[in-house]
Amino acid sequence: MLKCRIMLIDRMKLKLKSGDGGDGLLSFDNRQKAYGGDGGKGGNVVLVGDENLYDFSIYNSSQTYKAQDGEKGGIYRKTGKNADDLRFSVPLVTRVLDENGKEIVVVENNKQEYKLLNGGEGGLGNYTLRGSGMEGKYSRKRAEKGEEKRVEFELNLKSDAILLGYPNSGKSSIINALTRARSKVASYEFTTLEPQLGVMDGYIKLMDLPGLIEGTYKGKGVGKKFLKHTKYSKLLIHCISIENSDLAQRYKSMREEFKNISEDLYNTDELIVLTKNDIYTSKESEEIRKNFEKEIGKEVISVSTYLKDSLVDLDEKIKSKLDSLEN
Repeated sequence: MLKCRIMLIDRMKLKLKSGDGGDGLLSFDNRQKAYGGDGGKGGNVVLVGDENLYDFSIYNSSQTYKAQDGEKGGIYRKTGKNADDLRFSVPLVTRVLDENGKEIVVVENNKQEYKLLNGGEGGLGNYTLRGSGMEGKYSRKRAEKGEEKRVEFELNLKSDAILLGYPNSGKSSIINALTRARSKVASYEFTTLEPQLGVMDGYIKLMDLPGLIEGTYKGKGVGKKFLKHTKYSKLLIHCISIENSDLAQRYKSMREEFKNISEDLYNTDELIVLTKNDIYTSKESEEIRKNFEKEIGKEVISVSTYLKDSLVDLDEKIKSKLDSLEN
C-alpha cells in the first residue's frame, strides 16, 4: 500500500487581499457628450471548505493572495467587467483567526463558504455622473480599494473515529489493515507527533495518534499538541494490547489520562478493542476477553490484524457504533 509522507503544516499566517474596483472613465464622443463607462467590482475573497485538502502545505506564508481587480470603465458607456472572486480552499476543520487571535469563523463542512473580504466597488464614469450638471459631465469617481487582512489558519483534523492507547497497542497496524487497498493513507510528521489518516470502506475516516503515556496531560511524551485533532471525532477506539498482565488496570489508567487531558475526550463514545489476540489460542484469547469485559463492566471486542474474520467484525462494529451516534 502506497503511503505519502509529508510534514503536516497545521498552522499558517497569510496575507489576503480582495480586488480593487475598476475606475470610472472620463470620456467624450465627437459631439462632446459624456460617454465614459463605470468600472467593474473587484473580486471578493471567499473561503471554501475542501475535504480533499489535508493541511496548508500548498500555500506560501510569504506570498500575498489577492483577488482580481475590476476592469476599468470603457468608452461609449461601456461598464468594466466585475472580477472573479478568489475562492480560497481550506482543509477541514479550519479555524480562522485575526491578527489579535480572535476567531473569525470555523470552516468545518465540505463546500462551506464564507466571504472573508469584500471587493472594492467600481468607480463611476462621466456618463453616469452627467445628470449632476457640468461638474458631473467633466468628472469621474474613482473606485474603492479592496480590503486587506492578515489571518492565521489553524487546522483541526476531522475524522469519524480516532484510535488512542498506550504505545505499541497495535493502533497503526489496525488502521493500515482496515484501510488497505481502499484509500491511500496520508501520514504527517510533527516534531513529536505523527497522526495517520485513512479511509475505511471508502467513506469512514479513521485517525491514529501516537501512543500516550501517563503524564501526557502534563506535557510528557507527545504532550497535548494532538488534542485539537480529537475535537471533531465522534468515536474513540481505545486499543489495549492483550500482552498486558493487568488489562483492567491498564484500561483504567488510560481512561484517567483521557479525563486529565480533556473532559470532551473522556466523554467521547468509546469502543474498547483488545489487540494482538493471535498470540494466544482462540479459546485462551476469548477467555481473557470475557474476564476483562467482566472486570470493567463494558463491552470489549478482540482483534488481530492476522485474523481476517476479526478485522471484518471490527469493521462492522465501528460502522454500527457510528450509525448509532448519527441517529
